[in-house]
Amino acid sequence: MLTKLLGELLVKKSLATQQEVNEALKDSSDNGDMLGKILVSQGIIKENDLLKVLAEQFNLPFHLHLKELHISTDAVKAVPAKFVQHYGFMPINLEGQILTVAVYNPMDVWLAENIKINLGFQVARVITSRHEVESAIHKYYGAVAGTVDKIMEGKASAGIKLTKDESVEDIEKNVDEASVIKLVNQVITEAIKMRATDIHIEIYVNKVVLRYRIDGVLREMKMPQDAYYIEPAIVSRVKIMCHLDVVEHRIPQDGRAKVRLLDGQEVDLRVSILQGYFGENVVIRILPSQVLLDLDTIGFLPQDLETINKLLTKPHGIILITGPTGSGKTTTLYTCLSRLNRKEVKIVSIEDPVEYAIEGITQIQVNPKVGLTFANALRSVLRHDPDIMMVGEIRDSETADLAIRSSLTGHLVFSTLHTNDSATGIARLMDMGIQPYLLASSVEVIIAQRLVRLLCPQCLGKGCEACSETGFKGRRPIYEIMKIDDDMRNLIIEHKSAQEIKAKAREKGMRTLMENGMHLVEQGLTTKEEILRVVELE
Repeated sequence: MLTKLLGELLVKKSLATQQEVNEALKDSSDNGDMLGKILVSQGIIKENDLLKVLAEQFNLPFHLHLKELHISTDAVKAVPAKFVQHYGFMPINLEGQILTVAVYNPMDVWLAENIKINLGFQVARVITSRHEVESAIHKYYGAVAGTVDKIMEGKASAGIKLTKDESVEDIEKNVDEASVIKLVNQVITEAIKMRATDIHIEIYVNKVVLRYRIDGVLREMKMPQDAYYIEPAIVSRVKIMCHLDVVEHRIPQDGRAKVRLLDGQEVDLRVSILQGYFGENVVIRILPSQVLLDLDTIGFLPQDLETINKLLTKPHGIILITGPTGSGKTTTLYTCLSRLNRKEVKIVSIEDPVEYAIEGITQIQVNPKVGLTFANALRSVLRHDPDIMMVGEIRDSETADLAIRSSLTGHLVFSTLHTNDSATGIARLMDMGIQPYLLASSVEVIIAQRLVRLLCPQCLGKGCEACSETGFKGRRPIYEIMKIDDDMRNLIIEHKSAQEIKAKAREKGMRTLMENGMHLVEQGLTTKEEILRVVELE
């Protein structure tokens, strides 16, 4: 009766023809799918149009967006995550014993009965799309809440009560391993889905905090209170993935793992585990196994790209990239090396750690525990007949001296420094004890870099579902390129200050980080506040 009525309503509203409804009804009787689902899957009607008709048919309110409604905290707390995720509805409001829920399938006649039996509430329904329901569940419950609920329920049914006074080993024995594996997988999968570069799992006095670094900014995610009791088991699972010592809880540990997602995508994970006051904390860096390293699309302006391409043709010298941690220095270095990577040249890199594996480049990971430092590795590399070398970071005077002398003996050397701008890079190397005449003879260019968030193209900064209400989506580098010509070399030899060197570079046309950033603001790609967030006022 309802199916026929739905078809009649769709024809009456000119959303489908009688023939289309009849053919869909035949398909429905053959495979058991509902009429509306068939018509939507065939592209005959849109999901929202179907839901509006269903709302009229069942005399229920329809809401295109759930954010139009005030979602009560009491309603969310009253319904367990596992129940919500299993039945596919979102609690909206709780008044007395009446629970208002958003559903995408009003045909589910058992939902209200199951809520009444299990939770004791009478049910009032509103209709919205499946996407809206799932997005709200994710926002108010988090991606892993149902799994945590299941773990805790399993322990309770077995008569086991986890307490925060329990030893780590006992907790690990009491927690279902399969469920913890699922939980960790959900955390990683959700992070990748949200374009996160890092996952932070932190334990405090009575709770676990889960944060994702997205577009360079940490964002806290929903984590159930009960996750506190199984956090040691979560850490153990991460250790097992990385082949680390599960029983060692006192000293820091670092490791790597490779995971394959359901869509077949492979992702490398770099893991750091650190003992905090309340327990072990985990940071997982997400590194795509295959990364597109294309200098033409990295974000340089055409004239700057031409400058860099010319610098890459030099047979020897040092190319330095400066900036704080997380400013994209390593990615820019890899991109430059990929441009130079060909059969005629030998490229060797010394890194800590190796982030992306690139075929055609001999990559060495430093290991200070066995004496393989940047300096020691660099000495060995020089005997390995390289044409081009990359030193992941110049941290001390010995490495700096070796890198400079390598460039003076006919090698093209790439490296990074942690300085705020390009001119300060010269001062930092001098502070390390490098003689000005050696710097002037070897350094070809210093590029300072930052990453700034771009305005979300869908909402242009207002905040929407696509950007998780932040107003930003994606990042782009801003930079200043300081070429070292004869005039600049004279200033370096004369031991001039960073301010004087920078002033001369600007006279010669160098655009600063701030100027490049404001150019993006003028183009409407980001905001002035975002530029000021990552660049110091000049």
